[in-house]
Amino acid sequence: MSKKFLLIAIFLVLIGAVVGGLFGKFPRSGATGEITKEKISEDYKEALDTIDANYVRAVEHEKISESSIQAMLWTLDPHSSFFTREEFRKLYEDQSSRFFGIGVSILQHRDGVYIQSVIPGTPAEKVGLKYGDRFVEVEGKDAKEWTSAELSKNVRGERGTKVNVKIERVGSEKPLDFEITRDGVPLPSIRNYFMLKDDIGYIGLTGGFQETTSEELDQALTDLKKRGMKQVVLDLRGNPGGLLPQAVEVVSRFVPRGQVVVSVKGRSRYAKTEELRTISNKTEEMPLVVLINGGSASASEIVAGAVQDYGRGVIVGSDSFGKGL
Repeated sequence: MSKKFLLIAIFLVLIGAVVGGLFGKFPRSGATGEITKEKISEDYKEALDTIDANYVRAVEHEKISESSIQAMLWTLDPHSSFFTREEFRKLYEDQSSRFFGIGVSILQHRDGVYIQSVIPGTPAEKVGLKYGDRFVEVEGKDAKEWTSAELSKNVRGERGTKVNVKIERVGSEKPLDFEITRDGVPLPSIRNYFMLKDDIGYIGLTGGFQETTSEELDQALTDLKKRGMKQVVLDLRGNPGGLLPQAVEVVSRFVPRGQVVVSVKGRSRYAKTEELRTISNKTEEMPLVVLINGGSASASEIVAGAVQDYGRGVIVGSDSFGKGL
């Protein structure tokens, strides 16, 4: 046997071993036949077992499962999302128009997270936090490079618990320390309302459509009418939407009872079309202008569309978000 032949034989044996090993790592289940939920479950378990056996580090199964579910929803349409327990809790707090924290509106810049406004009557106002304060530490952790989401997660907590924050303030030579006791913080849909001039009122409905939206709108309309309002500007710019029933309630304040605001139908051929109609017995007849922009989405677009379709007011601004499929 020649040396050349021996080398070739060894090479072929090695190639066979490598290829065989690779084929041995391929999933056992094939892609042929009908795709059923049961088969998908088997494939998913096999993939998870393969990851467990071969990944270089310990596998976080919860993290993998959450990512898998989110990926499934992303294949449906861009508006389908998965919420973790923590994210769902925050969503519930937001839609309830209340959460427990310190009571500031924050804004993220390149060099950190700053206080944009302090909500009156909240723990933040009581301890003296101010507009423009920059967060540098929360509970001893460096917060200089945090996102606004990371900061929110760390300052929110259970009612009555304490959180220590360190901030930098313009005009102060060194950072300031604050110990703040968390408490209920209102999260209104209507961030402000006032008289513009003469008999024109302004209502800034920019904080989404939450459980308290219609009540807030009634309060704003009542207060402004006492100040002489006979025309109203409803600002929906930057309003991302929210609860559909509250959008119907808002439309009901300006469009007579019984008018269709939106219709909903499932994919089944037996599914009935559900029509959501205006429900108020008392509507405002004063001239109405609705402001929208690219940040006005979902429920905001339903309100603006109904106002326009029924000729109830004038829509002013740029194209809305366009939440559709």
